[in-house]
Amino acid sequence: MKSISITLLCLLLSSLTIQLDGGAASIEDTCKAAAAASPVINYDFCVSTFLGNPKSGSADTRGLAKIAALTAINHASNIKIEITDLLKKSPDPAIKSALNQCFRLYDSMSFTLANAADAINADRDEAAKGFLKTGIQEAEDCAAALEKAGKASPLTKGNSDSVELSTMSLAILDLIAKKPSDHDDMMIRAVLV
Repeated sequence: MKSISITLLCLLLSSLTIQLDGGAASIEDTCKAAAAASPVINYDFCVSTFLGNPKSGSADTRGLAKIAALTAINHASNIKIEITDLLKKSPDPAIKSALNQCFRLYDSMSFTLANAADAINADRDEAAKGFLKTGIQEAEDCAAALEKAGKASPLTKGNSDSVELSTMSLAILDLIAKKPSDHDDMMIRAVLV
């Protein structure tokens, strides 16, 4: 009888845990933890990014990771538009060459980050992390190409924001991986009773 009661209690508690775990994550707490995990992430940038998306308020932690990735995709698209405008205005062949390289990198990044968002949706966190790291590298490669051109980069803020957005998604996925399972803790306590 005692084992039946423990089993029923565990089932009841696990169903409550699933409901609570699927609830909205605190944007502030998530950004605080993500900023603590990575020096690249600015807490205020993180919070303002999520507050700018109406879906963030009801998103769970995984949802926030996906929103960061989707925001990074939109940002990459905006950077491509900015690069196109800069290419029309720049007379410097070295800058034009670097900007063309950046355009290709950001074009690739858009697809890479879309794959990351799809992987986050499918709970394939390791694949998502790989795609996010590739997106970060593509932004860093653009910055390096512009630096190599020997002129002040017109994309410094854009590249920095791209790295930060992808890093936010990556750090939030790491938070999910580190989060202990309440269900596992309950099962261990039930076995010990």
